[in-house]
Amino acid sequence: MTVDLPIPKGGTPKWVVILSSVLSSVAATIVVAIIVYCYLNSKYRRWKKDLDQLAKTMQSLPGVPAQVDFADIKKATNNFHETTKLGRGGYGAVYGCTLPAAASRTGQSMKVAVKKFTREVLDQRYEDFLAEVSIINRLRHKNVVPLVGWSYNKGEPLLIYEYMNNGGFGPRRQRQQDTAIGQWDTRYGIARDIATGLQYLHHEHEPMVLHRDIKASNIMLDSTFSARLGDFGISCTVDAERSSVTGLAGTIGYIGPEYIINYKATRQTDIYAFGVVILEIVTGKKTTHVPTDDGHITQWVRRLHRDGMLLKALDDMLIPSDNQADLAKEAERLLLLGLACTNPNPSSRPSMTEVLQVINKLVPPPQVSHEQQTRLWMSDEWSSSITSEYGASVANQEWRSKAR
Repeated sequence: MTVDLPIPKGGTPKWVVILSSVLSSVAATIVVAIIVYCYLNSKYRRWKKDLDQLAKTMQSLPGVPAQVDFADIKKATNNFHETTKLGRGGYGAVYGCTLPAAASRTGQSMKVAVKKFTREVLDQRYEDFLAEVSIINRLRHKNVVPLVGWSYNKGEPLLIYEYMNNGGFGPRRQRQQDTAIGQWDTRYGIARDIATGLQYLHHEHEPMVLHRDIKASNIMLDSTFSARLGDFGISCTVDAERSSVTGLAGTIGYIGPEYIINYKATRQTDIYAFGVVILEIVTGKKTTHVPTDDGHITQWVRRLHRDGMLLKALDDMLIPSDNQADLAKEAERLLLLGLACTNPNPSSRPSMTEVLQVINKLVPPPQVSHEQQTRLWMSDEWSSSITSEYGASVANQEWRSKAR
């Protein structure tokens, strides 16, 4: 006899397949969660270690500024919204906000400018941050923007400065005739304030401080349009036995010709940049917004001086506070001072002490030769040096290398 028995079909039951899929998904999710947790935990530990190290370093500085809770800054800036941004540079961006009384540590609300470092290279960011803090935290002068606090968040340090109500100074501001910037007395006062601040850095503070990035946009104006030096991110101190530091830093248009060649920052390189700013104050022009044949504001003003037309450089939108004759005399005084400060020969530039004497009218304006070299900003010698070292587009670049 033959008996036919049913043979079960091959394969895995459906419930086994479903269970396996579910378990696999759960296992994968758990693994991913563990990896994410480990990553975030290690990142948090790294941030915590950085913050502890930064706090320890900050506490070792003399007169350490107050640490402000990052949550207060985030709330005050509306999470660093674009509408609160005041400007940006190679280090990151600056935001304006009002800290509440509790956060400001002063018992009352305070308007501040928050400088947020967002460089890609971690080590360089901390180096810039600590360098700026270590210098400006020791400066106490009416013509230097005061540091009021610092903060830190997830690898990004922040510096908190007193807010300057009238923002930064520059040729763009000078064109706004409806503001005090159009008044000649205001501009003359700005020149005096910056000279006073530099005199403090160069001759009164110990150790001497070289700013290394003096330019119109780094001049801040308070509520009374008094000027203060800001952005000490690439400043450096110089030991008493030395007169210079090595390392190229600054902004093209304000860098002395000798600095390009020898890479040595001195008082004279700061004075050259100050001279360029003086010419901008009087003329209302940016460094390169001059006739093409001249190329740079120093060449343009020097050519006008050679041709006996120095006052042709005067900004035609200036408003004399008293009378035109006084404006002309003071403008000529500042123009000659600007030319003397930008003399191609560093040893022939005046010191900041002499500069202040000229601005305060204690001595006559400097004598500037009509025959002095006019082609100084992009002379063949160092124009080729710049091009070979940095490329043809260097005129639009900003250098922020640290002293070494």
